[in-house]
Amino acid sequence: MRNNTLEKILSGKPLAKLIQSKIKFLIAQENLQPKMALIQIGEDPASSYYVQNIINIGNKLGCEVLYNQYPADFTQEDLLTILDDANTDPSINGIMIQKPLPPSFDELKIAESINPKKDIDCFHPVNLGRIILEEDGLFPCTPLAVICTLRYYNIETQGSHIVIIGRSNIVGKPLSNMLLWKKPYANATVTVCHSRSKNIKELTRSADILIAALGRPSFVTEDMIKAESVLIDVGINQVTDKDGKQSYVGDIDYNTCFDKAAAITPVPGGIGSVTSSLLFLNLLKACFTAHNINKSIDDFLNYIFVE
Repeated sequence: MRNNTLEKILSGKPLAKLIQSKIKFLIAQENLQPKMALIQIGEDPASSYYVQNIINIGNKLGCEVLYNQYPADFTQEDLLTILDDANTDPSINGIMIQKPLPPSFDELKIAESINPKKDIDCFHPVNLGRIILEEDGLFPCTPLAVICTLRYYNIETQGSHIVIIGRSNIVGKPLSNMLLWKKPYANATVTVCHSRSKNIKELTRSADILIAALGRPSFVTEDMIKAESVLIDVGINQVTDKDGKQSYVGDIDYNTCFDKAAAITPVPGGIGSVTSSLLFLNLLKACFTAHNINKSIDDFLNYIFVE
């Protein structure tokens, strides 16, 4: 963890480097080679870029990434057959399906078809239910990246009022429940805002920590935040300026909010950097479980942040 002086820019890169170094050490120590089945359907450029990043990280850490890309006309039944094979293959520890999927696919049915013990993206209802019950398991990477970022930078969550903008099944809902856990790195008072919330500005201005996860570029502006609050930007949006130049921005207007905030995560280079690394923490945890090595998520987090 960092020292007690809060840094203004909460970069994800040093935390991602720390997580990866710890994972690499544990893999070597236990003489394991965790194996992930990574499935992509179609040729979405952004997805392909992310997939290549996952493959590169896996190679660096000593993990095997079994990557299969299928054409856009691949059917749901074909995918379910592939998943069944991966579920029963003892050499595969984790399964990841790169989004987006074709619009005709039933994403819930697909999520339910993945063995929960291999569900390293944490989309299976069993794994999501464990979050509410505070049971150990595999946890969604982006919410866990938020919690790890707060912990790494020594940002107090216990008793803090945390406002989350966004109620998706991927970020908002699981993160709100994880921040309610009875743990030193959680124990927050949590408010969730969404498209039907009234007086959103009033709610966001009451936040000690504001987390934006709604997928709207630069939605949060300076007049929506409390002075000296901590801003966590989960969004990443591609925008085009008047000259046709493309760039990526978050859900928080970084430039207008920077001076007023106590600290803020950049986009890119913030939460997203950590998320990719935590996918391999889930993979390692699943691999440990398959080899009867029992370590809880707290065991892994304590190893990363304490030891």
